[in-house]
Amino acid sequence: MKIKVITWMVLLSISFLLGCGQDKDNNHYSSIEDEIISLKTAEDKITYLEKILKDDQKVRGSEGQELMLRYGKDSKEYMDYVRAQWKQDEINLFKVEKYLELHGYPKKEFGKNATRAPWMVIHHAQGYDTRERNFEKVYRAYLYGDIDGDAMSFYLGRMYEMKNNRTRLQMENPYTAEEQINKLIEKLDLEQQKKGTA
Repeated sequence: MKIKVITWMVLLSISFLLGCGQDKDNNHYSSIEDEIISLKTAEDKITYLEKILKDDQKVRGSEGQELMLRYGKDSKEYMDYVRAQWKQDEINLFKVEKYLELHGYPKKEFGKNATRAPWMVIHHAQGYDTRERNFEKVYRAYLYGDIDGDAMSFYLGRMYEMKNNRTRLQMENPYTAEEQINKLIEKLDLEQQKKGTA
């Protein structure tokens, strides 16, 4: 009987702690949404987007490679680095998707870093579905000239690799970025979403 009571109390405590963690996360995401809603001027939006890009790049670079080489791919040190990267990517993705929902894709007048932030963050997110879910927004930005053909083909190229076991699309040279983009859209079955951007 005592064991059942102790087990029940432990499970109840764990549930409480997990619930508190969720409330903390929900409050954090709610405050992010409030922050994005409060962005009124172009300058505010540019600063916000540039900070997201900076945060995205801060968890990438030589440190991860060095940790993997020094301690091994399955080491605690390397996996801690990877988990920190995933957590930052998750936060950045929430910020970008909420920004796009509330303010739309930033125009090229915002500058290279601000317009680069959304597609880069989506590009770094875990899972294929995130890229597909945001394809129309990124493609529309390409059509309006807010991002260039190299960025669009890079974005779609990674999608293709994810869907095809890390295999790159092979095309016969010479070809333009636009030809590559159209071929990738066809191969990724994104024709229907592409029509939605017209």
